[in-house]
Amino acid sequence: MSARLLVILFFLFVLYLVVKTVIGFVYLSSQRRKRRERLGGEMVKDPICETYIPKAAAIAKYSGGQTVYFCSQECADVYLKKNG
Repeated sequence: MSARLLVILFFLFVLYLVVKTVIGFVYLSSQRRKRRERLGGEMVKDPICETYIPKAAAIAKYSGGQTVYFCSQECADVYLKKNG
């Protein structure tokens, strides 16, 4: 009877560890998502100065059939002069 109790306790402990791990993973995923949203979401690269900026804060220009993102109007002007 005590061996049976030990087996049950072992499985309950393993179940506890699994649930704890899943809850921790879900919590970390939500924290990462909130952080990404706070930082502005997807990052895009400016083709002129090659810096990464949040897509929400970037200046978007349509050129050559695609949308190109810039960190400033100056970079956008330089790009459009070269490729315009």
